[in-house]
Amino acid sequence: MSAFALKSRFGFLVILVTSCFASAAEEFDLEPLKKSFAKQVTYQSVQVKIKQTKKLPTLKEPVVNTGYLWLQPKRAFRWQLGDPKMQSAVYDGKEVYLLDEKKKTAKAYSSSNRKVKPLLLMLGIGEGARFDSMMKTFEVTGVTQKGTQYAVALVPKSGKLKRVIVQMVLQINLETSYIERIEWTQKDGSVIITEFARPKLNASLPKDIFSVNREYYTWE
Repeated sequence: MSAFALKSRFGFLVILVTSCFASAAEEFDLEPLKKSFAKQVTYQSVQVKIKQTKKLPTLKEPVVNTGYLWLQPKRAFRWQLGDPKMQSAVYDGKEVYLLDEKKKTAKAYSSSNRKVKPLLLMLGIGEGARFDSMMKTFEVTGVTQKGTQYAVALVPKSGKLKRVIVQMVLQINLETSYIERIEWTQKDGSVIITEFARPKLNASLPKDIFSVNREYYTWE
């Protein structure tokens, strides 16, 4: 990415963060967000390359990884980081599996577990990921639009989510309605930024992409 692009993106986010201090009574234009939610569920499949940046309080430098996402909206996903792969998260429609691909260890969580809930919300999985449900779960604190980029800042209303998340920022491409950037600020001070390339839509997915071979892992 060029220095100009980085500067523009940084400036865009500064404007958004500033807007988060707007009056609670202010009405925000949420139509692009609503349209994006409606658009996502019309896809049969999504394949996209991702870049994840983690800024951790204990580290001076951010941790950057690239990876891939395979998604059947509202049904299943595989989220893979590293090349060769280091970590995976898989949802098969019943449970979420967090896999350490280097140590070959794994954990399984119900979809209601707060540890995996942010990931499910981000990928549009579950009842809480619907637009109207999200508006019940999160409060909108700021909206910014610059060219084809639209961003909305949200903070959780519920006590359970507040124990994990401080703020979420969604950035949407207005031309395509797809989400191109998500930023989580967590309670422990960590900031996780995930950027999505232009997705490949409605293509055939690899066989068994949402399956986990339990014999490959030591389960914790």
